[in-house]
Amino acid sequence: RNPNEEEYYDTMMAYSPMNNVQSTTYPSTLVLAGLYDPRVAYWEPAKFTSTLRYTSEPQADRPICLRVDMTSGHFSSSNRYKLSQERSFE
Repeated sequence: RNPNEEEYYDTMMAYSPMNNVQSTTYPSTLVLAGLYDPRVAYWEPAKFTSTLRYTSEPQADRPICLRVDMTSGHFSSSNRYKLSQERSFE
């Protein structure tokens, strides 16, 4: 699938979170990222969070938060205690 071909480009844009943010009121949102994630670099969730904050209508009771885990990657922690801490945070 080549995004340089119009058919695939349109398909990718249809489900791209960054390109589908609208000026509306979003619910409380927690965006999670891992510093060592090889699939989704940490700046992608940061850009998405920033876009949501900038585009959405501000609501004090509906925060848009970003949490970057500085020790894990795409699959979270393999340590069961740390994993249960992450789950309780969510």
